[in-house]
Amino acid sequence: MTSTTLDGELLSQLSEIPEVGLTGFTAREGLTGGVTILRRGNYFGSWRVSAGELVWVHANLSEPSHFVASVDEAVRYTLLLILRNIETPISKPRAYSRAG
Repeated sequence: MTSTTLDGELLSQLSEIPEVGLTGFTAREGLTGGVTILRRGNYFGSWRVSAGELVWVHANLSEPSHFVASVDEAVRYTLLLILRNIETPISKPRAYSRAG
């Protein structure tokens, strides 16, 4: 697949998943190619094509890039990132002291 085909297929598949939009995320064509992921209008990360593979580059550049070989893997990884981002930590129950 060419990079245009990979980019287009990834964008198409992400756009067809309603949960992406319902969680405040959007996928759009990047300004210089690739697929840009936004969260509430802010840059979250992007997929780029390099040597026939898709490469995830997180907005936080201290995070490592993630390489995948297929569009399906890129969709799965994107959904995993979205789920991790919207996950709310479960707070531990408070310990109550009994007055006696």
